[in-house]
Amino acid sequence: MEQQDELEIETRLRAALQARSELVTHSTLRPGIPPNEHTAGVRARRESWWSWRRMWVPVTVAAALAGGVFVGAQLPSGSSSTNAGPTSGGSPSTSAPANGSTTPMQSESVAGTPESVGTLSLTVTAGWQFTSTSKTSACVTLSSHPAPAAANGAATTAAALPCGVDALYLKADATAASWPLSTAAKDTGWWPTAVSSASDIVCPAAPSGSSTDMVKASMLLRSSDAYELAAQPGQTVATQPTAEYHEWAVTCDTGPGVQPMLWKLNAAPGAAAPTTFAVATVVSANPQYDSALLGMVGSLHQTS
Repeated sequence: MEQQDELEIETRLRAALQARSELVTHSTLRPGIPPNEHTAGVRARRESWWSWRRMWVPVTVAAALAGGVFVGAQLPSGSSSTNAGPTSGGSPSTSAPANGSTTPMQSESVAGTPESVGTLSLTVTAGWQFTSTSKTSACVTLSSHPAPAAANGAATTAAALPCGVDALYLKADATAASWPLSTAAKDTGWWPTAVSSASDIVCPAAPSGSSTDMVKASMLLRSSDAYELAAQPGQTVATQPTAEYHEWAVTCDTGPGVQPMLWKLNAAPGAAAPTTFAVATVVSANPQYDSALLGMVGSLHQTS
């Protein structure tokens, strides 16, 4: 390499490093010493090594300069805040609401209308309708569906559920000897009429009037003695209402089947065992309604 070429490279490197030092402060990056014939190692005896070095050093400096320009463009001048960057989990950091305010989700209340039948009360979610079928029984169904006809709280036919599917059936004075409590522990206890086999039941999810889709299997899946319901104003954890719970698993010949559920409200702690019970049943065929149905069940309570 000619002496003139070497001096020209050295001059360019010094200029590049000077530009770099102006972009980055001394506290963050110290300008390096440009390589020369004393610091770079053995010179011209190995021409191939110098050919590689002539390409590598300018590329390295150019990359460093590009990085300095990028960093300088991203950070505001004099900024030392870390709130704008990602948290340790990789998501943007957020600030807590001022003055202790809550988020919209925390302050939003569930829309609904208080309803009652006998001594049983609940909050009916918007989009659903409450229909009394007797003084002590009622149905909660979708507003877009026809309201069930009054039939003293019983099924209108021998092969139908009192309120249909995707609906809530309420009875404030159920007895242990009558449906739905009398058969709650049976594999077909969710169905309002006695059958010798589950296959005798038309699948509740089948289209109206269809008799070709039958229940294939039905079994008692889960039970609980203390299904927690929502506490009412003035109630403590010790007096929070609970219910006895039963759930069945049902499959049909065609289609996905249904999920029947039963809740029997327990007496308040320390109260005498009643002779009649507040009961709610659901036969869910469409999972998109489960949230609303379970929310209304959770609001169940007895007024007196």
